[in-house]
Amino acid sequence: MNLRQLLRALIARRRVFFVALGAVVLAATLASLMMSKSYRATVSLLVDTRDEQSLGDALRPLVLPQERMSYLQTQVDILTSPKVARAVAQELRLEETPGALAALGMKRGRGERTEDLLVEVLRRNFKAETSQSSVIQASFTCADPRWAAAIANAYAQAYVDTMLELRVAPTRKAAAWFDEQLKGLRANLEDAQAKLAHAKLAVQAKATQHPESIPRVVDNAFVQQLKGELLHGEEKLQELTTQYGVNHPVYRRQISENQTLRTRLQTEMRKLAAGAAAAGVDAAPDDALKAGVPGPQAPDEAVLVRNVQSAERAYETAMQRYVVSQVDSRASQTNVEVLNPAVAPLKPYRPNIALNIALSLFTGVVLGGILVALLETQDARVRSPEDLQSASRVPVLAVIGEEGKRGARLLLGPPATVLRALPRPQ
Repeated sequence: MNLRQLLRALIARRRVFFVALGAVVLAATLASLMMSKSYRATVSLLVDTRDEQSLGDALRPLVLPQERMSYLQTQVDILTSPKVARAVAQELRLEETPGALAALGMKRGRGERTEDLLVEVLRRNFKAETSQSSVIQASFTCADPRWAAAIANAYAQAYVDTMLELRVAPTRKAAAWFDEQLKGLRANLEDAQAKLAHAKLAVQAKATQHPESIPRVVDNAFVQQLKGELLHGEEKLQELTTQYGVNHPVYRRQISENQTLRTRLQTEMRKLAAGAAAAGVDAAPDDALKAGVPGPQAPDEAVLVRNVQSAERAYETAMQRYVVSQVDSRASQTNVEVLNPAVAPLKPYRPNIALNIALSLFTGVVLGGILVALLETQDARVRSPEDLQSASRVPVLAVIGEEGKRGARLLLGPPATVLRALPRPQ
């Protein structure tokens, strides 16, 4: 059946077509009017990939687009999780409110099974969508517009509280764990520092007893000057011995000056030796062994120094992690903000009468066309030259009379398969 034949069949059976179309539209309209209404309330949530109250996120590089989309999908999964739905049910006390249960299509019951069913109903009627932006559209649908808005806003608040809990709880545990570790690391550092200080004191005490064995003390310019003055004083004292004798006042004054120079020399040498021992600079190994004084940079003390440095690094690293965990555990807000709170909708979300009527019109047209085509295949009536030619397979010589009204002729046009049986007269 071609288009021309189908149009002729529709014109001939237009009553059947319009009855089918009207029946489908009427049934869809009645079903839409009788269907229970449901309302949808939507809340907008702004999710930032960075956390302003976290020291750990402060040094993080820029987030890649793939990471951002993965992060948003993770937030959607958290938002639609049973944990958030259970928090909503407990916050609004839905199990104890008959109006809320009626809006959700449930009856009041007892036991934990009711709460589990309530959580499943909340999850089934809740929907979260995200796009290329950082905004999540969270919607809840039920029979009461006020409860739809209340539950949607409760979802947003429960989600924010859950995010804060998921963020703070692990950091608190980490802070407590690092606090315990810091006690042991602090004890190790103090022990290493005490051993090193004891070794330095011992080296310093021995170095002050033998300052002349330290090259840094011997090569000091002031020490060399004092030694020169003391040598000159000793030579002068020998001259005075031959001139005046040991009881002469000049001789006694020279002895006093030499003693003063010797005391200054010993004091300066001990001071330099103590400074060299404290700074870790001492005599060469051969000189120290000759003097019987082990240097502070001996193998044992070098090990102690390395132990102190390792303990300091471990303690500083643990202290930094402890500070970060301690600060993060005291966070009072998350990186989620309610952009637009939900309001009670004025129009129902379902049923959409206009959309249902439009779909019923399309369905009615298709169904009417199929019904007319089926009826036409069961009827052998000839409506056009094409029908006669297809039925008898005999060429049509001519057509007598009009095929229909002017409008139909303009719509259908002349038959394409009708040919002139006789030649045009000359």
